[in-house]
Amino acid sequence: MMRGGPRGRRGGRLWSALLLVAAVVVLAAGGLMLTGAIGSGSGESPRPPQASGQAPTVGSASSAPPQPGPAGDDAIRDAPPGAMAPRTLRLGRIGITAPIGVATVPGGALTPPDDVSTVGIWTGGAALGDDDGTTLLAGHVNLMGQGPGALFDLARMRPGDIIYTSDDAGATTEWRVTAVTERPKADGVEPSVFDGPDGPRRLAVVTCGGELTYAGGVGDYTDNVYLYAEPVR
Repeated sequence: MMRGGPRGRRGGRLWSALLLVAAVVVLAAGGLMLTGAIGSGSGESPRPPQASGQAPTVGSASSAPPQPGPAGDDAIRDAPPGAMAPRTLRLGRIGITAPIGVATVPGGALTPPDDVSTVGIWTGGAALGDDDGTTLLAGHVNLMGQGPGALFDLARMRPGDIIYTSDDAGATTEWRVTAVTERPKADGVEPSVFDGPDGPRRLAVVTCGGELTYAGGVGDYTDNVYLYAEPVR
């Protein structure tokens, strides 16, 4: 695997073969290294999880929120999906319809559901049915014994793609993808994904990406892949 480029830009067959091998590797910190301090429980709001125990450098070029990119000629504009099961994410380009569980924070680590076919919502952010704020979804790229996760091919998504979520009642929101980026975990989690329930309405979906490295026999990816989308009004 080449370092530094989005997974979707690598040779398709070589990338798939390498990651299918990686599917049998146990990923450190539950597969998504988003760790950091959590509120003390004394009434304060939980602090956003941070990557690899490192605080993001807010305001630097590497931490600036990505700007929306133009829709490519190959953008996938799915027709409305009709009725969707409550709490579901649909990514048409990569053929994924995934249930949305809860991303827990044991020991300060934002951890997706154990089932790699399920993504998890960060409960400190906007809810699926909210009109404002950033909804953050996180999922495993793969796990030993389960193979590729729902977000295995997230980096293949493109600006302009239309995706869908449904809330607790099954009401559907249509989203247009504005950016798909990759960021080294060593630089910290991109801060704006933790904007929470205030501010412009936005969806952020995060999983692991980049090069697969090993320490003590345990594999971990060097980067996180981010998909950003805005509601279609």
